Amino acid sequence: MPLLASGDQDKLRESFEEMTAPVRLLFFTQTFDCETCLQARQILDELPPLSDRITIEEANVLIDKDRAAAYGIDRAPAVVVLGVDENGVPRDSRIRFLGAPSGYEFVSLVQAILLVGGHGSNLTDANRERVSAVGTPVTMRVFSTPTCPHCPRAVSLANEMAFANPNITAFAVEATSFPDLARGYRVTGVPKTVVSSAEASEDIEILGGLPQDEFIQYALADFLEKDQPS
Repeated sequence: MPLLASGDQDKLRESFEEMTAPVRLLFFTQTFDCETCLQARQILDELPPLSDRITIEEANVLIDKDRAAAYGIDRAPAVVVLGVDENGVPRDSRIRFLGAPSGYEFVSLVQAILLVGGHGSNLTDANRERVSAVGTPVTMRVFSTPTCPHCPRAVSLANEMAFANPNITAFAVEATSFPDLARGYRVTGVPKTVVSSAEASEDIEILGGLPQDEFIQYALADFLEKDQPS
């Protein structure tokens, strides 16, 4: 039985018709000790019937360790969003989801698929220029929950930044599925974005779903000044 109501399926099918490029969802799972892996797969399986441009590939995070490590994945369930560039060459969007994409996280996943599928970026020209100027490897972790209506804004902004600059990797982390990560990054409310880099002395923390200009200004404050020419 489908998880999505027929009306929701029709809306998504219409949205996916605007995609101009294929998107592959690389799903990392594991057989044991993963309570939400089956749920995550069931959610993902709702998408290919709505568009022939969406495909799913499954890998085991424990068996395919090298492949998982190449994408920075060390736990399951996880989804890596893959697309193609303008020449048809496979491209890593640098967008990842940790945890089952349920509730509002499903909204974020759909937005990521549309972005990578050619729907177009929502970044302003000025912000796209700022993001493109970052020359330091940066990891953005956006902690969210399925019941948080403000989380998709923060997740989608981080995803837009990752898609615009291969030096940036965005992880949408479902906080209740990975309490160890939530504790490690001192998450007491969502959305919370943590920006990390080996070049920075400490992490940048952003609370709430800020408007685009503010979010990017805070997220990249430590990187633009050193990376942009004087």
